[in-house]
Formats: sequence, C-alpha cells, structure tokens
Amino acid sequence: MTAKAQLPLVGVVIPVFNDWSGVQLCLRALAAQRYPRERLRVRVVDNGSGDWPSQPQFPLPVEVMHHSLPGSYGARNRAALGWNVDLLAFTDADCRPDPQWLTEAVQAWQGHASANCLLAGRIVLEAQDAVAPTAAEQLDQILGFDQSRTVRRGGFAVTANLLVPQSCFERLGGFDASTRSGGDKDFCRRALAAGCTLHIASGALIRHPARQWSELLHKQRRIVGGQLSLAEPTIAARLAVLWRALRPLVSESVRVCRAPRLPLSRRAQLLLLVVRLRLAVLKEWIRLQARDQQPLR
Repeated sequence: MTAKAQLPLVGVVIPVFNDWSGVQLCLRALAAQRYPRERLRVRVVDNGSGDWPSQPQFPLPVEVMHHSLPGSYGARNRAALGWNVDLLAFTDADCRPDPQWLTEAVQAWQGHASANCLLAGRIVLEAQDAVAPTAAEQLDQILGFDQSRTVRRGGFAVTANLLVPQSCFERLGGFDASTRSGGDKDFCRRALAAGCTLHIASGALIRHPARQWSELLHKQRRIVGGQLSLAEPTIAARLAVLWRALRPLVSESVRVCRAPRLPLSRRAQLLLLVVRLRLAVLKEWIRLQARDQQPLR
C-alpha cells in the first residue's frame, strides 16, 4: 500500500431496508478492514426500515441517514451525492466485505491511473451449509453475481461490489432513483457512454449469502419490475422487456448443464427451478401491465 497521505478518502455506502441483523454483520466486517481508518467513511441509509432498535449501536463510526421514498437507488444517491470523498464504495446490507476489500480496490484503482475508472469487485456466494447446499442456493451459486461475466457480457457491475470515483458519480447525477432494479446497469452504461472505463478488481472480495428459493423468486420479480420502470411506455418497449426477461432461460439452462460435479438428479432439479423462475417472471410481467400495480422493492 502506498503512503497514507496519497491514499484516497473512501466513502462506503450501504442502503438497508428491514435487515438490521444483516447490516450489523456487514459493519462488523467493515470494522475489520485493513484500510486506514482515518481514510474511511461509512454512511448507512435507512430506507424506511421497521426493525431497527430505538437506540441503535454500531461496531464502528457510522453516519446514519434516512431516505423515506422506497428504492435502494434513491437511498444510495442520498448518501453519495454531494459527499466530500474521493472514491465511493457501494455494497449491500447482506454483504460481508473481506478484510482486504478496500485495500485491494484502492490498489486496483490507483493502478489504472484514471479519475474516470469504475471498478467491479468480486462476489462469492456462500451457502449456509457449504457441504450440503439447498437446490436454490446451488442454483444461485451457478448463476448469481458473476461480476466478470456481467462486465464482459453486460457492460456493467452490480452495486453489491461497485466502486466509483465520486466526481464521476456527481457529474452523472447518480443512479436513476425512479427504478427499484437495474439502476446499476443504467448508471454503468451512462458512465461508459460519458468516457469512463470499467475494470474488474478480482482481489476486492465481498461474500454474500446464497439465496433461498423465496429470495430467488423475489429477486427475479424485482428485476423485471425495474426493467419495466426504465422502459418507454409503449407496447413494443414492454414486450422487449418481456423478451429480455425470458431469454435467459436458454443460457441459464446451459450453465446448469455445464456445472461440474453435479449428480444427474440434482442437475434435473436445478433445470426445473430455472423454468419455474422464468415462469414467475412472466407472471410478474403480466401483473405489472395493470395500471395500479407497483413493482416490488
């Protein structure tokens, strides 16, 4: 690590909605960071939670902010816009940053020597029982949070582990606060169009619990809702969202088939879950065609 005087001031942004226990674990992991504490700031944005204690305590110095409007992207903007830091480090309340997370991220950022460089850190999905994961957890481990693949094929990184120069974030006006999903993709693509670059920082590691079935369903339904909120209000645009939401059925099935060391019975079980997820997406898309229906958060 370079001399402390040369280190950027890093601001960690954590939105949270009804996950008090999760954000406590995340903050404990941040308290164990090997990055110099005097060059670290943390903002937790409560997005309308109902499970916080009356007198919350935290394992490290934290600035608590509140954002009452539903939506994590608006909550992130509340913390990040106008903040006097050099580098924004976005993560989620259910994430556990590795002790070297920020040290590795800053080294990668300084190595690219560009004020317009965005970084996608690595995310590892962990089952509750590493020896015997549930089918849903195993499916999430195969399909979920592959940052290298997301950057390479999609041209964006997810906010569970995304680092952005604050000047770049400010110039672009932050995330689109009107959507509840897909704001990371929208922001990264606007940043690339404005001349920024996006790189993988594989050493900047964050751990995330692999999802159970109800969580997988909720995520996929939330994603299609976010895509609809960003789409033009035309039939053609909404049908395009449906096509993009159903298209992964093929690629996800292929990835399950290619996953190593899976018994045939478990592989068939995972393929059935893939089909069920896409059917849930179709059902959610149909639900959201009604004028009074709101996307999930």
